[in-house]
Order: sequence, then C-alpha cells, then structure tokens
Amino acid sequence: MQNDISLDSFFDEFKKMRDHVMTLETRGRELVQREEIYRQMVHSANSIILSWDTEGKITFFNQFAQHFFGYSEAEIIGHNVLETIVPKEDSEGVDLVELMKQIRTHPENFINNENENIKCNGERVWISWTNKPIYDNKGKFLEILSVGNDITQRKKLEDELARYASTDMLTGALNRRFGEEFLQRSLEDAHLQKQTLSIAFLDVNNLKKVNDIYGHNEGDELIRLTADTIMKTIRKQDRLCRLGGDEFLIIFPKCNMQQAKELWQSANTALEALNILAKKPYKFSVSHGLVSYDSKEPLPDYKLFIKQADELMYEDKRAQKAKLGEVPR
Repeated sequence: MQNDISLDSFFDEFKKMRDHVMTLETRGRELVQREEIYRQMVHSANSIILSWDTEGKITFFNQFAQHFFGYSEAEIIGHNVLETIVPKEDSEGVDLVELMKQIRTHPENFINNENENIKCNGERVWISWTNKPIYDNKGKFLEILSVGNDITQRKKLEDELARYASTDMLTGALNRRFGEEFLQRSLEDAHLQKQTLSIAFLDVNNLKKVNDIYGHNEGDELIRLTADTIMKTIRKQDRLCRLGGDEFLIIFPKCNMQQAKELWQSANTALEALNILAKKPYKFSVSHGLVSYDSKEPLPDYKLFIKQADELMYEDKRAQKAKLGEVPR
C-alpha cells in the first residue's frame, strides 16, 4: 500500500484549514481554540503520525498510531522509538539502532524510508515512512515529523515472489542463479571488511542408483531429505544452494577453514543419523570439498573458487569409493 498522503500535501491541507479557521474567527464565529482543531485533524488522519526528537524520544503520537501500535499516549510519550515501536534488529538481522541514529543525524537523507517496526504485543510490521525535519526560526533542528502507512501485506507478497524466484522448489535451498550471486556478494564483502569466507561443494552419493532401483520419486526424496538435514544444521547466516541435480554448495560467510570443517562435520553427523531415522533402503552420504578465502589474498573469481571446491569434492569421492572397494571413476 502506498502512502495515503504525502507530508507536503498534509501541510498544504493543514494550512488551508488554519486559514479557514482564521477567516471564520474574523467573521465573529464562536470556535474552539485553533490548537484543538489542529489536534483533531491530526488525530483523525488515517495514517500513523508521530514526532520524535533528536534523542529519539517520541513527542507526539496520534490516535491512529496509538490504535495501530497498541500504546496509549501516556505509555509512549517521552519514550524512545527503539524497543517500543522499533526493534533493535529486524527479522533479517539489519541493525535498526544504527538506522534510527542515521535518520536523526541526517534526516535530509531519509525523506522516505521503509523499515520493520514492532507493535506492543510483539507483532512485526513493515511501515513506509515519510519524514520531515522540523527546525526553529534560527535553523536549529528540533525534531522529525513522520507519517507512516502499513505495507506489511505488500512486503509479504514481495518476499513470497522473491522466494519463488530465488528458491529451488524441491529442496527450499537457493537456486543456482541466486546462490552464485550470494557467493559473489559475500566474497566482495569479505574482501572489503577484512573477513574470511568458506564454501563446501557437495555431491549427493548414489543418486543414480536410487533413481534406477527405487524410482525418481525416491531419488527426489533422497535429495530433499539431504538438503533439509543440512539446512537445519548450518548457521543462520549460512546458505545452501542447489547447483543442479545432486550438486550443492554451502556458503559460510565470516568463517575460516577450521570453522568450516567443524560446521561440515556437524552436518555430516546429522546425515549419518538420517540413515537410522529415515529408515530408507539406501544410504545417505555426501562427498565434499572445502575451500576458504582470507581477505589477505587477492579477491578470487567466484567461478574459479567453486571449481577449486569441486575438484576437492572429487578427491573425497574417489577416496570414499576406494574405501568401499569400488573402482574410482
């Protein structure tokens, strides 16, 4: 949903009403105080309207905002926007403390912004905000007037469309295109922020045998259960990407080789347990290859980075076949 009103149009209407009230007063009509009329106008608006000062404390909260967020005027006025209507982090881990600081420090850069907010009952909502800095007659910045509208449903639809565009439908992992884009961005971030990053190239063993003996539906189940088990064991910031067929890639941001080995061992242990829990007539196992990037090194091409891990995966596959007495190919 788009903003029902802009701040400029709101002020235009406000000024028109003020002029109208003054005209009526000069004609001798008996009216209540102008301030009360203005207050009623703002409180009756079908949008969130609030003011907050340079410290982040709320100085005004209209009735629509009170109803929407679940706070009375007495409960909210004088309290900071943080941890009342703005969480410290959004659901994706974005630092909203820093965002609020930037808006207060440089309000001219945030005339329009969208961010996740939180109601009194803990419900997360997305609001589209239009912000106008308020100055005194000497040009001193006093506070920010913010008008907001609920865009939660729009964001949910956008997120759902993005999920379909970026997700492998069988497994719920990232598809190849978005997985490679995520890796490329993550490598660039690691380089700029002086961090490490690791990846694991995975190949699900025996998919062809399962397809040939038990059918493709069971082969899909092998892939799905393997991916699901891995996604449940990796960290929140990690991503599993299905490159195609039986090949996957795990991207471990902010992770050195030793940490990646430990994370993979946890995932592999969970896969071994799946052989007991799933009660399937075939074995769950994966060949893997791990490579790590350190920001002290030149930034690698992400395709060559994947290729290095792929080559190490084949070494692991040959070693597993040799251990089982199979002829390596």
